[in-house]
Amino acid sequence: MKLEYKKRIYWLLRFILIICVINVLTGFYEFCTSSKNANANQIIWKGERYNKTETGYHSIDELKYLVDIPTDCDVKDIWAVASYYAKDDSECDTRLKELKGIYDEGGAKAVVENIMSKDIGDDKKTMMEYLIVDGCIIESPSNDTELLNNVLEHCYDRDYGFLGYKRYIDIGNKLYKKNVKLERIIEAFETLSKYTIDRAIVMPKSEDGHESAIETAYYHRMIQLFQTFSSLSYFDDNLLAAKSYPGKDNKKYVVRASIKENYDIVLSYKKYRSFIDLGHISIYGRYKNLNMIIKNVSIRDLDDFDIANYLSLKSPETYMLGDKLVSLKVVSSIFRLCGTYVIVYDSDIHTLEGLSYGFYPVLPVYSYFDTYNIVASPDSHYIDTVEAIKNFNTNFSKGGYLEEFANDIGYDKNNPVTLENFGEKIDEFCSMEEKVNRFLYIGYNIGIGSIVNDFTGREPLHKKD
Repeated sequence: MKLEYKKRIYWLLRFILIICVINVLTGFYEFCTSSKNANANQIIWKGERYNKTETGYHSIDELKYLVDIPTDCDVKDIWAVASYYAKDDSECDTRLKELKGIYDEGGAKAVVENIMSKDIGDDKKTMMEYLIVDGCIIESPSNDTELLNNVLEHCYDRDYGFLGYKRYIDIGNKLYKKNVKLERIIEAFETLSKYTIDRAIVMPKSEDGHESAIETAYYHRMIQLFQTFSSLSYFDDNLLAAKSYPGKDNKKYVVRASIKENYDIVLSYKKYRSFIDLGHISIYGRYKNLNMIIKNVSIRDLDDFDIANYLSLKSPETYMLGDKLVSLKVVSSIFRLCGTYVIVYDSDIHTLEGLSYGFYPVLPVYSYFDTYNIVASPDSHYIDTVEAIKNFNTNFSKGGYLEEFANDIGYDKNNPVTLENFGEKIDEFCSMEEKVNRFLYIGYNIGIGSIVNDFTGREPLHKKD
């Protein structure tokens, strides 16, 4: 009997040892292959998510439950947007009146709690409700995280796995997974982005500086928050554990949002990953304490000066990330874009876990914070994203000033750049600076910033013998 007992202990110890070895080896493998984390496999362009495949970036979204909203509708007023969903729809109209009453009595927190505490649907009414949620978050103070944390709390449920039972060995933590509410928030941001850009394309810049600043601040806030929820959905593909944070309240958060002095959003969470999967049973023993930094939106620039505060300079992916951000800054500057980027890193060992970024066009109504407006004379002509793309196509198309250099820089005359396909071509633009320097700057003194200039009236530039 004693011998059999010893054998059981022996095999149990061997099993524990095997688990430990697998755990260490998988951790070492992740460390050695971490350079792949410097590649952004999902990005946002103009309110659409793009996933990267072998053939480049491709949109993964299809907008649902759109309604006709006139371009003179002030999209900053989310109740005005919602009113068009209630038009000729009694169910939406009744629900909108109910939500407006809750908002008038209890404010944004009360109406968001009412919406997100209910069972989720997938219909026009649900879209209206989550547009209101997004609008409330956007209009909340940019340095206040209370409402954002309340929303995040509703985006995760306990994980019970197969047939309602725990599908992991209980390691002392309750584990959580994202629910469909997170995706509904993202879908609403995509829809709101479309309404916002459709309005901006036909809307002139306000002559009132204060009003112009308000419009631009709203645009930037929407972009940053959309990037926040989209990146969270993309990167947290494993189970999360609630944790408390020293020096803060005693509450445990699945995902905790904070905002830095420079208005970067920081999401902190504890992410578990299985290292043994046996059918429906997974053993979770390894975890990482992760921070996700969603940078404040910049116009024609990306704030990349502080990445060394988060990432180890001993890691090669840190330098790969730096090079990628520099190339993105060039693209942003040339085509007059506003954007943000996201880095996910291990807060214990400071290694990069993921990268994502999002860009939107700069249109006159949302150009208040463009430094070009500060230094330019009052009668200078402002080139926005739409005109920059138009000039770029004209310059390299047939009869254009730079037509002879189109093949050299990789311009496809049969597939010109548009606002719609810009996201698919962003990798091409990132590699364009080196080609422009080789074929245009050396010998012709035409730099990367000049390829979107208006050369109307000039004879096409010819290559030298």
